[in-house]
Amino acid sequence: MRTVLTKRLIFAIGALVAIAGLTWYYVFDPVEMPLMPKCVFKSLTGYSCSGCGMQRFLHAMMHGRFIEAIHYNYLLVVFLPYITLFGIEFLVLTGETQKRWKRVLEGKEMTMFMFVLVVSWTIIRNILGI
Repeated sequence: MRTVLTKRLIFAIGALVAIAGLTWYYVFDPVEMPLMPKCVFKSLTGYSCSGCGMQRFLHAMMHGRFIEAIHYNYLLVVFLPYITLFGIEFLVLTGETQKRWKRVLEGKEMTMFMFVLVVSWTIIRNILGI
């Protein structure tokens, strides 16, 4: 019983934080708002990291400008479904099915794949100037 309550509390807090964050990015355009956080990696090196463009992606996506959003950060097209699978595993699945999903999503192979993907994307986007 305690783990169910803990899970629900974590979900409720996460949902409130997500709603607040998404509302912020819906209302304020990161391009025009000087208070938006800046990328530390880009500030220090001048190069784009794998997450650069995420704020503009969210703003454009929530306003229905899907093609524009994808152009801001192509990697999020891969990561959003992956993050959604984490949510399904955490909120919907139980028992042995949840354990199997967790082994795949958080397994050594998937972790290494995502790491290589992020590093490769960072290099490629800076070579191509994306």
